[in-house]
Amino acid sequence: MNGFHHLQSKLKALRLGGMIDSLEHRLRQAEGEHLGFIDFLELLLEDEIQRRAQHTLASRVSRAHFEAVKTFEEFDFGADPGLPVQQIRDLANCHFRDAHASVLICGPVGAGKTHIWRTSTS
Repeated sequence: MNGFHHLQSKLKALRLGGMIDSLEHRLRQAEGEHLGFIDFLELLLEDEIQRRAQHTLASRVSRAHFEAVKTFEEFDFGADPGLPVQQIRDLANCHFRDAHASVLICGPVGAGKTHIWRTSTS
């Protein structure tokens, strides 16, 4: 266990908090699933990448000073029966980005345009 402590302190010195948080879990997973060194390292790196992405998103949301943080899952599709629900769900997949296409969202005040845009681009 002494080596484990040294590894944690080195990860901390390198500011790899995502790896520190998941190290024990990934070690058990590697032993249980007989993962190779590369697969084990890839899982640890993915944990670190995910932690940094979440931290970056949280920081951006905080700096944006949104009145409220909204998710696509909480969008009220029943508020307006005329909403093109399938088109809105397709927009949430962000395939328009891959196609380098533009999107124009228009509608009356209070229809949820900003909610849709914020949740589809985050």
